[in-house]
Amino acid sequence: MSSNITIDLTKDMERFLKSKAREFNLPLEETLKEILSQQVDSRIDLGKGFYYDKVLKKVFDRKNIDVGLTKTQMNIFHTILRNQGTIVDVETIKKNAWKDKNTSIFTLRNMIKQIRDKTYYGLIKSHSSRGYSAGF
Repeated sequence: MSSNITIDLTKDMERFLKSKAREFNLPLEETLKEILSQQVDSRIDLGKGFYYDKVLKKVFDRKNIDVGLTKTQMNIFHTILRNQGTIVDVETIKKNAWKDKNTSIFTLRNMIKQIRDKTYYGLIKSHSSRGYSAGF
């Protein structure tokens, strides 16, 4: 299906679109299609009305409100999301979330609980003595 749509752009919007066209090395119309495509494909359904926006790098609830994950919580979430479909061991999660700091398993468990409290329990699955995985 193809449609012809006319849009009145502000000067700022036009400048932005032209800079993106240069960046993408595409004509304006193709650049606009690319930007819209990125926006359409930017959401990952996390279940129960929650979604992750890859462009904004944030988790939203069913009312489109940012759930407010902290930097460390986002690092944990990203680690599990990148490894979707597999169990991520505790050491990998700790390394990605806290870099070189020596962090206890209890701190990690507390962070997982906080993520679940802000979203829903089944978002992150626990695998006893093995690690965590995505539950969506």
